[in-house]
Amino acid sequence: MTTNLPAQLSTLNREITALTDRLAPVQEDAILRSLGAMQAAGMTIPQGIDPLKLSAVYGYALSGVPSCGLSIATQKLIKGEYAGNPDILLGAIPKPPIFAALCRLEARPIADERIRKREKMEAIQPADKPVDRSPEVMARIRARVAAFRQEVAAQKGAKSIPHEPMAPEREDMLRRILELPDARNVTAEQMAFRRGIQTEIGQRENEA
Repeated sequence: MTTNLPAQLSTLNREITALTDRLAPVQEDAILRSLGAMQAAGMTIPQGIDPLKLSAVYGYALSGVPSCGLSIATQKLIKGEYAGNPDILLGAIPKPPIFAALCRLEARPIADERIRKREKMEAIQPADKPVDRSPEVMARIRARVAAFRQEVAAQKGAKSIPHEPMAPEREDMLRRILELPDARNVTAEQMAFRRGIQTEIGQRENEA
Protein backbone atom coordinates (compact mmCIF):
# COMPACT_ATOMS: atom_id res chain seq x y z
CA MET A 1 0.00 0.00 0.00
CA THR A 2 1.49 3.31 -1.08
CA THR A 3 1.54 6.03 1.55
CA ASN A 4 0.08 9.35 0.50
CA LEU A 5 3.03 11.46 1.60
CA PRO A 6 1.47 14.93 1.07
CA ALA A 7 -1.62 13.92 3.09
CA GLN A 8 0.55 12.43 5.83
CA LEU A 9 2.66 15.59 6.04
CA SER A 10 -0.48 17.73 6.12
CA THR A 11 -1.93 15.64 8.97
CA LEU A 12 1.29 15.87 10.96
CA ASN A 13 1.44 19.61 10.42
CA ARG A 14 -2.11 20.03 11.75
CA GLU A 15 -1.35 17.84 14.77
CA ILE A 16 1.82 19.79 15.56
CA THR A 17 -0.08 23.06 15.27
CA ALA A 18 -2.77 21.78 17.64
CA LEU A 19 -0.15 20.66 20.17
CA THR A 20 1.62 24.02 19.89
CA ASP A 21 -1.66 25.79 20.66
CA ARG A 22 -2.16 23.63 23.75
CA LEU A 23 1.38 24.40 24.92
CA ALA A 24 0.92 28.16 24.57
CA PRO A 25 1.56 30.14 27.78
CA VAL A 26 -1.49 30.35 30.03
CA GLN A 27 -3.52 33.56 30.01
CA GLU A 28 -4.69 35.45 33.12
CA ASP A 29 -8.36 34.69 32.53
CA ALA A 30 -7.61 30.95 32.42
CA ILE A 31 -5.86 31.19 35.80
CA LEU A 32 -8.87 32.96 37.29
CA ARG A 33 -11.21 30.29 35.88
CA SER A 34 -9.05 27.55 37.38
CA LEU A 35 -9.03 29.16 40.83
CA GLY A 36 -12.77 29.79 40.62
CA ALA A 37 -13.48 26.19 39.62
CA MET A 38 -11.46 24.79 42.54
CA GLN A 39 -13.13 27.14 45.02
CA ALA A 40 -16.54 26.22 43.60
CA ALA A 41 -15.64 22.57 44.21
CA GLY A 42 -15.10 23.38 47.90
CA MET A 43 -11.32 23.55 47.85
CA THR A 44 -9.82 25.98 50.34
CA ILE A 45 -7.19 28.65 49.86
CA PRO A 46 -3.77 27.78 51.34
CA GLN A 47 -3.04 29.31 54.72
CA GLY A 48 -0.93 32.43 54.63
CA ILE A 49 -2.26 33.70 51.28
CA ASP A 50 -4.42 36.84 51.33
CA PRO A 51 -7.64 36.08 49.40
CA LEU A 52 -7.53 39.62 48.00
CA LYS A 53 -4.11 38.88 46.48
CA LEU A 54 -5.01 35.41 45.23
CA SER A 55 -5.12 36.42 41.56
CA ALA A 56 -1.83 38.33 41.67
CA VAL A 57 0.08 35.63 43.56
CA TYR A 58 -1.06 32.72 41.42
CA GLY A 59 -0.81 34.81 38.27
CA TYR A 60 2.87 35.44 38.99
CA ALA A 61 3.61 31.80 39.87
CA LEU A 62 1.82 30.40 36.82
CA SER A 63 3.19 32.94 34.35
CA GLY A 64 4.55 31.12 31.31
CA VAL A 65 3.28 27.64 32.20
CA PRO A 66 1.57 25.77 29.33
CA SER A 67 -2.18 26.26 29.19
CA CYS A 68 -2.80 22.54 28.76
CA GLY A 69 -0.87 21.83 31.98
CA LEU A 70 -3.10 24.21 33.93
CA SER A 71 -6.26 22.61 32.55
CA ILE A 72 -5.14 19.04 33.26
CA ALA A 73 -3.83 19.83 36.74
CA THR A 74 -7.04 21.66 37.70
CA GLN A 75 -9.22 18.74 36.62
CA LYS A 76 -7.08 16.21 38.51
CA LEU A 77 -7.06 18.34 41.67
CA ILE A 78 -10.84 18.61 41.68
CA LYS A 79 -11.16 14.85 41.11
CA GLY A 80 -8.66 14.07 43.88
CA GLU A 81 -6.29 12.23 41.54
CA TYR A 82 -3.19 13.43 43.40
CA ALA A 83 -4.00 11.42 46.51
CA GLY A 84 -0.79 10.13 48.06
CA ASN A 85 1.29 13.10 47.00
CA PRO A 86 2.74 14.49 50.24
CA ASP A 87 2.94 18.01 48.81
CA ILE A 88 -0.76 18.14 47.99
CA LEU A 89 -3.50 18.33 50.58
CA LEU A 90 -6.80 16.96 49.32
CA GLY A 91 -9.55 19.55 49.45
CA ALA A 92 -7.09 22.49 49.32
CA ILE A 93 -5.72 24.50 46.44
CA PRO A 94 -1.96 23.79 46.16
CA LYS A 95 0.40 26.60 47.05
CA PRO A 96 1.47 28.66 44.02
CA PRO A 97 4.92 27.05 43.50
CA ILE A 98 3.48 23.54 43.85
CA PHE A 99 0.60 24.32 41.52
CA ALA A 100 3.00 25.73 38.88
CA ALA A 101 5.20 22.62 39.13
CA LEU A 102 2.13 20.39 38.69
CA CYS A 103 1.10 22.31 35.56
CA ARG A 104 4.54 21.90 33.97
CA LEU A 105 4.62 18.23 34.88
CA GLU A 106 1.25 17.59 33.25
CA ALA A 107 2.31 19.47 30.11
CA ARG A 108 5.52 17.46 29.66
CA PRO A 109 3.94 14.47 27.82
CA ILE A 110 2.28 16.84 25.37
CA ALA A 111 5.58 18.64 24.74
CA ASP A 112 7.27 15.25 24.19
CA GLU A 113 4.53 14.25 21.76
CA ARG A 114 5.12 17.41 19.75
CA ILE A 115 8.85 16.60 19.60
CA ARG A 116 8.10 13.09 18.32
CA LYS A 117 5.76 14.36 15.62
CA ARG A 118 8.28 16.99 14.50
CA GLU A 119 10.99 14.34 14.26
CA LYS A 120 8.67 12.07 12.28
CA MET A 121 7.80 14.92 9.92
CA GLU A 122 11.47 15.68 9.32
CA ALA A 123 12.19 11.98 8.75
CA ILE A 124 9.55 11.45 6.05
CA GLN A 125 10.03 14.74 4.23
CA PRO A 126 11.79 14.22 0.89
CA ALA A 127 15.37 15.37 1.00
CA ASP A 128 16.37 18.24 -1.27
CA LYS A 129 17.72 16.98 -4.57
CA PRO A 130 21.51 17.45 -4.65
CA VAL A 131 22.91 19.84 -7.21
CA ASP A 132 24.29 17.99 -10.24
CA ARG A 133 27.91 19.09 -10.64
CA SER A 134 28.99 16.38 -13.06
CA PRO A 135 31.55 17.32 -15.74
CA GLU A 136 28.87 17.11 -18.46
CA VAL A 137 26.51 19.51 -16.67
CA MET A 138 29.29 21.96 -15.79
CA ALA A 139 30.48 21.91 -19.42
CA ARG A 140 26.97 22.81 -20.64
CA ILE A 141 26.78 25.64 -18.13
CA ARG A 142 30.13 27.05 -19.24
CA ALA A 143 29.05 26.84 -22.89
CA ARG A 144 25.85 28.75 -22.15
CA VAL A 145 27.76 31.42 -20.23
CA ALA A 146 30.24 31.82 -23.10
CA ALA A 147 27.40 32.11 -25.63
CA PHE A 148 25.68 34.72 -23.49
CA ARG A 149 28.87 36.76 -23.22
CA GLN A 150 29.39 36.61 -26.98
CA GLU A 151 25.82 37.80 -27.54
CA VAL A 152 26.29 40.72 -25.15
CA ALA A 153 29.58 41.65 -26.83
CA ALA A 154 27.91 41.53 -30.26
CA GLN A 155 25.10 43.81 -29.07
CA LYS A 156 27.64 46.30 -27.69
CA GLY A 157 29.52 46.21 -30.97
CA ALA A 158 26.34 46.85 -32.92
CA LYS A 159 25.58 49.88 -30.79
CA SER A 160 29.06 51.28 -31.43
CA ILE A 161 28.63 51.24 -35.24
CA PRO A 162 28.13 54.84 -36.40
CA HIS A 163 24.71 55.67 -37.81
CA GLU A 164 24.78 56.15 -41.57
CA PRO A 165 22.83 59.16 -42.91
CA MET A 166 19.61 58.39 -44.79
CA ALA A 167 19.84 58.51 -48.58
CA PRO A 168 17.63 61.20 -50.22
CA GLU A 169 15.89 58.52 -52.31
CA ARG A 170 14.83 56.58 -49.19
CA GLU A 171 13.65 59.75 -47.47
CA ASP A 172 11.52 60.65 -50.48
CA MET A 173 10.01 57.16 -50.55
CA LEU A 174 9.17 57.22 -46.85
CA ARG A 175 7.50 60.62 -47.11
CA ARG A 176 5.33 59.39 -50.00
CA ILE A 177 4.25 56.44 -47.87
CA LEU A 178 3.20 58.76 -45.05
CA GLU A 179 1.13 60.83 -47.50
CA LEU A 180 -0.96 57.80 -48.49
CA PRO A 181 -4.47 57.82 -46.90
CA ASP A 182 -5.05 55.36 -44.06
CA ALA A 183 -7.26 52.34 -44.57
CA ARG A 184 -10.72 52.31 -42.99
CA ASN A 185 -9.60 49.83 -40.30
CA VAL A 186 -5.98 50.42 -39.35
CA THR A 187 -4.30 47.50 -37.59
CA ALA A 188 -1.84 47.80 -34.72
CA GLU A 189 0.92 46.53 -37.01
CA GLN A 190 0.18 49.26 -39.56
CA MET A 191 0.23 51.93 -36.87
CA ALA A 192 3.57 50.60 -35.58
CA PHE A 193 4.96 50.67 -39.13
CA ARG A 194 3.84 54.30 -39.61
CA ARG A 195 5.41 55.31 -36.26
CA GLY A 196 8.66 53.65 -37.33
CA ILE A 197 8.72 55.68 -40.53
CA GLN A 198 8.00 58.91 -38.65
CA THR A 199 10.83 58.16 -36.23
CA GLU A 200 13.27 57.45 -39.03
CA ILE A 201 12.34 60.70 -40.84
CA GLY A 202 12.63 62.61 -37.56
CA GLN A 203 16.17 61.31 -37.12
CA ARG A 204 16.97 62.42 -40.69
CA GLU A 205 15.68 65.92 -39.97
CA ASN A 206 17.78 66.11 -36.78
CA GLU A 207 20.89 65.15 -38.74
CA ALA A 208 20.23 67.86 -41.38
